[in-house]
Amino acid sequence: MKRTIILVFLAYLVGCGYTTRGGIYAGKEIIIKPVVNKIDVASENAKTSGYTSFPVLIENRLTNELVSRFNVEGQLKVVSQGEGALSLVCTINDYDKETLRYEDNDDVKEQRLRLHILMILTSAEGEVLEEKTIVGESSYYLSGPNQRSETAAQNDLIVDSARRISEAVAEEW
Repeated sequence: MKRTIILVFLAYLVGCGYTTRGGIYAGKEIIIKPVVNKIDVASENAKTSGYTSFPVLIENRLTNELVSRFNVEGQLKVVSQGEGALSLVCTINDYDKETLRYEDNDDVKEQRLRLHILMILTSAEGEVLEEKTIVGESSYYLSGPNQRSETAAQNDLIVDSARRISEAVAEEW
């Protein structure tokens, strides 16, 4: 019994070694450029669809959430300028709302929001270290006991997008 407790305690201390925190950029600084919004609100799709809404100032809210997330994680120090600092540029290319479920009377019951972001991480020398499209998601119910507003779902969408971007920067593989 005593031996089992010691083995379990040692296994707990050692762990499996898996972490989402990468060591590639450890001890470095990062400049987070303001997020650019390239959603075309005057496109033909937006004109003909009376159903699509557009979140106001989502690029500012995403920039603030990214800075906050990187500051909390602490792996990379967020700076406004500096030699040797990495640079993160994010561009919002699309925002869409998709119906997931309908009620019996054909009213919308559940929807999913998606935010499509192009993330480009460059070194201080201008070399592109990582370029990928990130898609943040959030779903919400319009009726029932789990009902939420679209604004609350947009806040979750911003948090999810920032989390996915910071994970993409931190991952080593």
